[in-house]
Amino acid sequence: MFHKISINHLKLFFTTSVMSFQQFIIGGVFGFSAVILPQLELPNALVKVDGDQASWIASFPLLLCPIGSLVFGYLSDRFGRKLALQLTYVPLIISWSLLSNAECLKDIYIGRMLTGLATGTGGVIYVYIAETSPTDSRPFFLLIYTLFVGLGLMTSAVLGALFHWRTVAAVYAVMCAVGFVAPFFVPSTPMWLRARGRDAEARKVEQWFGFEPDRIDDLPTLPPPPCAAAAMATLSRADSTVGAVVEANKGCWATYTGPTVWKPALAALAFFCCQQASGFYVLLFYSVDVMRDCRVAVDGMTAAVYLCAARLAGTVVSLVFQSAPKRRLTAVSGLGMCASMSAVVGYLYAYGDAADPPPGADLLIVPFLSYVFFAMFAVLPLPWSVCGEMFPMAVKGTMNGVLYSCGYELMFAAIKVYPMLVSTFGIRAVWTGCTVACFVTSLFGAFVLPETTGMTLNEIVDGFRPSGDRARRVKNVPAVKPQIP
Repeated sequence: MFHKISINHLKLFFTTSVMSFQQFIIGGVFGFSAVILPQLELPNALVKVDGDQASWIASFPLLLCPIGSLVFGYLSDRFGRKLALQLTYVPLIISWSLLSNAECLKDIYIGRMLTGLATGTGGVIYVYIAETSPTDSRPFFLLIYTLFVGLGLMTSAVLGALFHWRTVAAVYAVMCAVGFVAPFFVPSTPMWLRARGRDAEARKVEQWFGFEPDRIDDLPTLPPPPCAAAAMATLSRADSTVGAVVEANKGCWATYTGPTVWKPALAALAFFCCQQASGFYVLLFYSVDVMRDCRVAVDGMTAAVYLCAARLAGTVVSLVFQSAPKRRLTAVSGLGMCASMSAVVGYLYAYGDAADPPPGADLLIVPFLSYVFFAMFAVLPLPWSVCGEMFPMAVKGTMNGVLYSCGYELMFAAIKVYPMLVSTFGIRAVWTGCTVACFVTSLFGAFVLPETTGMTLNEIVDGFRPSGDRARRVKNVPAVKPQIP
């Protein structure tokens, strides 16, 4: 039994890693601004930029995120999660190749914009992981996704400290080609295959993953829904019962305006707002500038490497708590970030106006590392991962695209306005606001965030239904043992 479980988990680890490798590249996209901007400020830089142009270079990848999220979210429902993910590598290869040969500011702008088409497509990976991982180990495999982002950031920081930014871009272009080929060696999700009527293939994939058989295969086939998106209502085999006929007979509008869609959408959107207000992505994109403005006595690129190391450490440690309730993790994550940033803000108020290097400036990097470490417990990964868990199969791909679009547009706004906010209100006021936002995030996690840990996908969706609807579903649906999450 132990050998069988080990083999099955190794297969899941392989498929999750192959699909999550795209986020290694996206981590490089996020970290590239911290690589290229300091080099463009050098006297012998190939391209000269001012502050406004630098903010566009940092934020351009987020500008086209809504287009990529919506397009690839739809493609994941139409052609499957695996093929949709492979298609995201096309704009990535083009963009990194263009950056590696950039000769002017226009080339950099275009290259950074094209990366945005793939930057907002992580929902495809989250959905794949959620549809293939057992309920009890789903949080662990979802955190592998976050680990790959951190590895990509760390790699970009190390490469940026050693090589010219065009060489770094060339390295990522080669890795994109590898990432495009790798998904050919992983199967599609059995849920998606069954939605397309490919039951024989679904059974083979389930056997390969080691899923236990159940009696769902003996249930009658449901009539197709009236629109293409609603066809995904039959995707979850535990929902493919008599009680799901009601879902299948709904129109498109009713499908998207039901409480099982708008309630989790509002919760996810509020979580994204808390995430951006906390300032984590500002620190990620402007790490060198933030360290300088906060008078941290550590070289900017060295500090960026330290921050990436703290991010990896936080991801690894959070694996230990992968079975803990998400509400508790979010509350701890927000409070830890609040306490860490309070130390930085307090230091700025005490010594920010000192003409000479203030005392203990070399130790100020420590609360920043603590801030990043605690962010990895929940505030950074959970807003993205819960989108892949909370929505019904009928709209999961599309709503992931919509919510990811909103999340990345909020990130674009935060990255673009940060320099203006600092110049207008000062560094102390801006990060004081971020500290307050971290505390609000902990309250949101403790009292508002829907809990998904330890629940199957169907149980999560049922939690958003009115109590009367849940009672009718329990009465009409025969008892079956769900075979996959």
